[in-house]
Amino acid sequence: MAAKSISVAQLKDLIESKKTFLVDFWATWCPHCRKINPAYEQIAEEYSGVLEVVKVDMDQDETLWEELELIPTLRLFVEGKPVGSVVAPESKAAIESFLAGFLPKPKKEGGKRLYDIIVIGGGPGGYTAALYASRAGLETLVVERLSAGGQMALTRQIDNYPGFADGIGGFELAGEMQRQAERFGARTRNAQVLSVDLAAQPKVVETSEGTFLGKTVVLATGANPRTLGLPGEKELVGRGVAYCAACDGMLFKGKTVAVVGGGNSAAADALLLSRIAEKVIIVHRRDTLRATKVYHEPLLKAPNVAFRWNSVVTELLHKERLTGIRLRNVHTGEEEDLAVDGVFISVGRIPATELVAQQLELDRGGYIVAGETTQTSLPGVYAVGDVRAKPLRQVVTAVADGATAVHMAEEFLAGDGRP
Repeated sequence: MAAKSISVAQLKDLIESKKTFLVDFWATWCPHCRKINPAYEQIAEEYSGVLEVVKVDMDQDETLWEELELIPTLRLFVEGKPVGSVVAPESKAAIESFLAGFLPKPKKEGGKRLYDIIVIGGGPGGYTAALYASRAGLETLVVERLSAGGQMALTRQIDNYPGFADGIGGFELAGEMQRQAERFGARTRNAQVLSVDLAAQPKVVETSEGTFLGKTVVLATGANPRTLGLPGEKELVGRGVAYCAACDGMLFKGKTVAVVGGGNSAAADALLLSRIAEKVIIVHRRDTLRATKVYHEPLLKAPNVAFRWNSVVTELLHKERLTGIRLRNVHTGEEEDLAVDGVFISVGRIPATELVAQQLELDRGGYIVAGETTQTSLPGVYAVGDVRAKPLRQVVTAVADGATAVHMAEEFLAGDGRP
């Protein structure tokens, strides 16, 4: 049973009926809302008969924003009373863990199944690997914690992926990649990977949905936003601190925001925000952007974009919410306080290698050491996309990695066990 979209009036009726139900407060323009939807739909199916699962579009009624400042927010009502909420869950397992505190957990399929190739991560590299593997007749499983696309799914417009003259949304492209791989037989399980044993034969992948065995494994776990590491930063997420303009930009419509960083991601965020916010201030530790030249002219010409060069953020000023940021000039040491409603932090990424850090060779930055063959330090294990040490991290390079990894895996499976 799919999650049912309801009106605010119907939500009030549900509350008055004293039923037990889960509601997703979302908005059509919110990328993360769309990203959790596949997992949310699976929750609706798995809890059918136990829990009514519904969705409410926040843009139906502006008064909803007075209570909910960050979306998506999932709220559980038991006998008409709210008993708990989870904000922007990062995995299907996170939703299940939240519900487990209040409801019995549905029984799931047991047993261990052996696959030719297990792909951990459903971004562009992961689903390209799944496509090539399934087309080659290999039994293929993609384990993805939330939904297809990874960070790509949060990108509003992709203009540098070949074949789309007018560009394409990252979420839409991710969905097409998943459907294409599954058309040839690849399977997807929305699950959180808990541990892996990559040296074993077959290799063992323990997940929130059970244990899976793979003759080979492709790691496509990507990378996560790097934080500033300032006091209060974590607590202020959703209260003025954000890491994705496409996700949270609309929350700052008509307001003043800062973007910290000078690379392509920061520049793209600043351009997007310039169409939403009243004023955008770019804070960069150098005296010019590191972003590619295509971003420079539009930002310099934007009437509501200002720059603070040679500056770093040293403090987040706040009460209950962020009220401003304190800057320090890296040359003079002079400090300046800026009043802003929000700050978008875009200062690089951290590779998601926690699962494999003790099993595979990593470089100084924590990325998996794997050359153009994508072969890692363990036979039958391959790294693709943003998690691999490489000079350029783009959708197109992740896709190339995925195809290469399967070519190498086929050779491994057909050979004598040597990479």
